[in-house]
Amino acid sequence: MQAPPNLGQRYTSQFRDLFVDLAAAHAAALIPFLLEGAAAIPRLNQGDGIHPTAEGQRILAENVWQVLEPVLGTLTSR
Repeated sequence: MQAPPNLGQRYTSQFRDLFVDLAAAHAAALIPFLLEGAAAIPRLNQGDGIHPTAEGQRILAENVWQVLEPVLGTLTSR
């Protein structure tokens, strides 16, 4: 995840980098930003402006699949 920008540039950068560093340290797959392509787009979010609609969820699923598919491929090729 990413922290909202209103928390300040330093905090949001450190927050984002923490996940990058942890993934690298543990050889883990990383989805850089789950909400990429859906965050802050009103038609892709419910009335609360936070939770994605069904259309937004499809975008999230694609974001996950782009990272998950190669991981699954390495497991099935063993």
